[in-house]
Amino acid sequence: MLNMEWLEGPHGTEFYLDGKKLGTAVSDKQAADSFVLVEDGVVCWTRRTATKVNSMVMRFEADYVADYQLIPALQYDGNQCYVEDFIDVRNAAVGNKKLEKKHEPTYFVGNKEPSSDKPWRFGWHRMSVPGATYSEGENVSVAMFLPKGQRDGACSLYMKEGKTIHDMLWPEQDGPLPVITGGQRVEDFCKPIETRFIFQVMLVLSPIEQPRYQWCKLLKTAWKHDYTRQPPVRSYQNLWDIGIAYAKSLYTEEEDGFCGFSIGYTWKNGEWIKREKQKYEIGWCGQNASLANSLLVHAQMNGDKNAAEMGIRVLDAWIAAARPNGLIPTHYDDNIYTNGFDKTIDACNLGTAAIQFFEAEQLAFSLGYKRTAYGEMARKICDFTLQMMNEEGFIAKSWLESDLSPAMEKGSTGSFLMLALCEGARLTNNQDYLAAAKRSYLYYMNELMSNGYTTGGALDNLTIDKESSIPLLKSSLILYQITLDPQYLVFGEHAAWYLSTWQWHYSKPFPSDSLLGQLAYDTFGGTAVSIHGGMDPYALFYVHELYDLGEYTQHTQWLERAHAIWVHGQLGISDGNLRLDGKAPRPVGSQDESVNYTYGSTENRPTQWLVAWPTAFRLEVLRKILPKGSVFADRIL
Repeated sequence: MLNMEWLEGPHGTEFYLDGKKLGTAVSDKQAADSFVLVEDGVVCWTRRTATKVNSMVMRFEADYVADYQLIPALQYDGNQCYVEDFIDVRNAAVGNKKLEKKHEPTYFVGNKEPSSDKPWRFGWHRMSVPGATYSEGENVSVAMFLPKGQRDGACSLYMKEGKTIHDMLWPEQDGPLPVITGGQRVEDFCKPIETRFIFQVMLVLSPIEQPRYQWCKLLKTAWKHDYTRQPPVRSYQNLWDIGIAYAKSLYTEEEDGFCGFSIGYTWKNGEWIKREKQKYEIGWCGQNASLANSLLVHAQMNGDKNAAEMGIRVLDAWIAAARPNGLIPTHYDDNIYTNGFDKTIDACNLGTAAIQFFEAEQLAFSLGYKRTAYGEMARKICDFTLQMMNEEGFIAKSWLESDLSPAMEKGSTGSFLMLALCEGARLTNNQDYLAAAKRSYLYYMNELMSNGYTTGGALDNLTIDKESSIPLLKSSLILYQITLDPQYLVFGEHAAWYLSTWQWHYSKPFPSDSLLGQLAYDTFGGTAVSIHGGMDPYALFYVHELYDLGEYTQHTQWLERAHAIWVHGQLGISDGNLRLDGKAPRPVGSQDESVNYTYGSTENRPTQWLVAWPTAFRLEVLRKILPKGSVFADRIL
């Protein structure tokens, strides 16, 4: 138990840890405060007013200037990682312009800076833990969030006069930067509340065992506060069948002989059509290699020769598209490049390609296709990684196709190639791969532990993100399985807790007449889109790794989080009859890339972009469960 106590002081209730003052819950002359210890380090702070009121501020002043601050899924250490530090050849190709400087989150528009007398305020539902703020001082941390029944407020986190201020405010509000709400640009948006007597917040106070990590206490507490296990809405077999159907519908043969899976469907001229530009991608959004492998697995299970031929033709087409440098392109049709600008290949797509081609070689062989070129390409990508990795283990984000010189060097995206080395070491027992993988792993893990975030994995906007930390979780499990060194599980939990800052810990209600209301959409278990205020099922990509982590560590919250991801990832999948917004039925197995659940002129709506990756990730999860003899067959997600 923590040695914690609270005492009345001149400005409110003062909290102490091990006899040292941590901060003050500032009092209000018109109200009475009470505090109840809920669990070790967690206090429910209740304020009762003498008369009903329609506004309130509950303020905790921590006695330090924060070394690190967090509003989960919204602001990481003040979001000082501005994208003007990155120069991307892609942007040069469409106008020779440097990437625009942006403050994050990107749904706040304009250039106005928040001032010291009017700091940023965020509505309670914009972050992954309701109304949550977190800060670290010297050896201590403070966090606040809103319990059930109080979710109509807003939070603010800022420094003032040598203190870190955690504010919970009513009514719900956003500002001072303009936000787009209800289709209107609103400065200092405010949503009135009904008058009441009672206001509550949860305080989470803790000594710091490790900097840029103690937020795990906040996340554990908030998860327990709201968690209820929900049953999946679809069976494994149904998800597999409609996923394969969607993959087949994406299959396309071009006039030049290239075969690939379209990146997805968009709505145009009254019908759902395959996107007409940037149509094919080996990984990331397009997931061509993964979808091909799922069709090969389907052929194994069901003898579906058509599925096998589709998968082989797509994989062969990407191998045939290899450039003179020996590497496959990461995009086949990428017509944003004009006027002779060079194309790039990127670490995210190459890493995915290597992992999938290692698997594809074995799947093809089992179906009677001799495709040693698949394994050779996977090894070429691993060898390329060895060549491009620096002494510290850092790997660039992208390279020019023409001469393999770096196109973009900053960011954490190289971790996807680090993951490919881990998989290559596991499958080939290549000790050079293993040594390099360990070196690179430590580089990126130290980066996460030092900064409290990773960057650049959301390829279309170089911001702080969740995507580039996923290889750290996956690599932790692979390296543990290879070495049995328990330190990799410790590191794996660190990566998993960072990923969990992006995962929704509660359900936000939607109006019944909204499109999300019609879909019975539940935010619980979903993840924030790193580059804007939307929500997506991207965490499907690491469901099995969370499950493995829970089994290895016996920490059941990882199993619960994996299950919540799996349930959330099934929302909004079309059975072929789903109609929204007066449009034609969506293709069977299709699903929106994300939903605009909280902002914008299309709030409470899906994006209506039926991209390939959600289906690909779901099929990847099922590839480890459905085939006979699978060691994961008894898993209950």
